[in-house]
Amino acid sequence: MRRNELNEMSSKSASAPGLLRKAMQPMNNRIRRPSGFTLVEILVVVAILFFLLAAVLLPGLTRTNKRSPRIGCTSNLKQVGLSFRLYANDHGDRFPFAVSNQFGGTLEFTNSPQVIRHFESMSNEMVIPKILVCPSDPGRKKATDFYSPLANRNLSYFVGLDAHEDKPQLILSGDRNITGGTLNNGFLRLLPTNAAAGWTTELHNNAGNVGLADGSVQQLSPASLRKQLQAQDLPVIRLAVP
Repeated sequence: MRRNELNEMSSKSASAPGLLRKAMQPMNNRIRRPSGFTLVEILVVVAILFFLLAAVLLPGLTRTNKRSPRIGCTSNLKQVGLSFRLYANDHGDRFPFAVSNQFGGTLEFTNSPQVIRHFESMSNEMVIPKILVCPSDPGRKKATDFYSPLANRNLSYFVGLDAHEDKPQLILSGDRNITGGTLNNGFLRLLPTNAAAGWTTELHNNAGNVGLADGSVQQLSPASLRKQLQAQDLPVIRLAVP
């Protein structure tokens, strides 16, 4: 009797692993799946990442494209300002419009609509005239050299006829689309320091750039332009606008 019980227990023990494997087999079948991502899943993830990157980067690229012409304009005016200062160093600290024609200046052109002459007199300092056209100004044409006759169509910038090197905050140059004050003879804009000055939308979307007598360049909204005018040491400033 005892021997039969032992045999029966031994038989059950021997069959236990087989029973366990049979019991686990359906569960193994249920949880078994291919490892990694399918091609469709990978494409979905890539598409999501692409749209997220586009949403993040495109607004920034758009802003950069809008700002780049204005940055180019600022660079142009800095080179123009440097040319004025180099000229002044060789002409008794006076800018071209304060020096007589017979001494290489443009004093006699201060009452002339030929605004380009004030810049043309600095050909040695400026080297190339293409910096005289703002990248945002399709109405003006870049000149390639100073050997060909130049005209106002090759110029985007006004010149401040009252600027002097020893008064650094006086306006020396800037975008031609400035407004305010009165325009005399089609080229001479008289701006009182309390004028409601501003900009047209023609070049920089109701904003503009101004070069000062110290060689610096300011990017100004209409409000900041009026503030800059109040800093002028004159009741009225004269701008020769091309």
